[in-house]
Amino acid sequence: MSYRTLTIIFTLAGLAVGGSVRAQSEQPDDRGVAPFTIDVPEAVLDDLNERLDRTRWPDQLPGTGWDQGADTAYIRELADYWRNDYDWRAEEARLNGFEHFHATVDGLRVHFVHERSDDPDAVPVLLLHGWPSTFVQMLDLIPLLTSPGEHGLPESPSFHVVAASLPGYGFSDIPDRTLFGFASSARLMIGLMHDALGYERYGVRGSDIGGAVVRQMALMSPEQIIGVHLTGVIGLGGGEPPYTEAEEAYIAASEAIEPEVAYARLHMSKPQTLAHSLNDSPVGLAAWIVEKFRAWSDVNGDVESRYTKDELLTNLMLYWVTGTAPASVRTYYDFVREPSVTGWVEVPVGMLDTTKDLFPAAPREWGERLFNVHSWNVTDIGGHFLEWEEPELVARDMQEFFGSIER
Repeated sequence: MSYRTLTIIFTLAGLAVGGSVRAQSEQPDDRGVAPFTIDVPEAVLDDLNERLDRTRWPDQLPGTGWDQGADTAYIRELADYWRNDYDWRAEEARLNGFEHFHATVDGLRVHFVHERSDDPDAVPVLLLHGWPSTFVQMLDLIPLLTSPGEHGLPESPSFHVVAASLPGYGFSDIPDRTLFGFASSARLMIGLMHDALGYERYGVRGSDIGGAVVRQMALMSPEQIIGVHLTGVIGLGGGEPPYTEAEEAYIAASEAIEPEVAYARLHMSKPQTLAHSLNDSPVGLAAWIVEKFRAWSDVNGDVESRYTKDELLTNLMLYWVTGTAPASVRTYYDFVREPSVTGWVEVPVGMLDTTKDLFPAAPREWGERLFNVHSWNVTDIGGHFLEWEEPELVARDMQEFFGSIER
């Protein structure tokens, strides 16, 4: 078998607790990097179907819809499609159309897609997702960055793209210790980009948890980071008053969404309680995650106005077949307890925020308390998963930002 076509090995002997598979790679190069192909065993899919068949559905009060959380009627419709119409093998083949790798960094394997531009002057860039998405959030964006001219965008700059799975997500390893938060994840990603892939200088983009990780990277290794491209400043305080009128409005809007972040309070405090439900019930996993896609995206109450059922389910499958839903929610427990690097981000920062996210868009002056702001743009289209919802918008903003800073 050639090095290029090495296949990830999923073996029943390697089943994780709960019946999900963990990935095993072969023959890494001298930097610890090995390519693989996703190939989930049929036994895992059979188990999934059996669980879907045996779902014990809850009651729901008439007329409540999504008011009290995930609408059971919609989740039943989605589960029926998952069981009878969704084709994982077709989606698996689509995912395998990208170049997948594992890199071993500090004893942990990090999964990533690595797609290179044909342009010798392309900018290396790391893309990091958050919760409750996965690396699939970045897939529509990748070709717009590697070959922008072929997609109606300016030909330059183009990018060598690394779309990684955070530790404890998807095909990346689950950390074997607690307090593996933003800082530990940042060190891992620095090791991936610099040590494993050999990029001396590179850009980073992230949103949600991914945004917090890339900010840590910029604070830890500013000599490596060309620039930081973000969507949102979730969880970052803006220093002491006095505040401008725009900042006061932002603080009030952030406080107003507190009831909607109850999920995060549970993740931060008792993640292992929730882990049993997410790891045992595919319908429970779907309800917990799809409700967030509906609430946080620019969908006006109709989640399928932005995402097909296949897209929603493929994201869920990456949690289900790897058994990483528990680890993904434990991330919150870790990041509020592990000390992070603090300070003002001195490398150039470009913001592309949106008014259609559940989380309010911060004003520029709030960002200037935290970052060396080079550009600050706010859009009225696309929500929390902006790379997925509006990939061309993100690609254009990244081109403008990275094309205007010193590389």
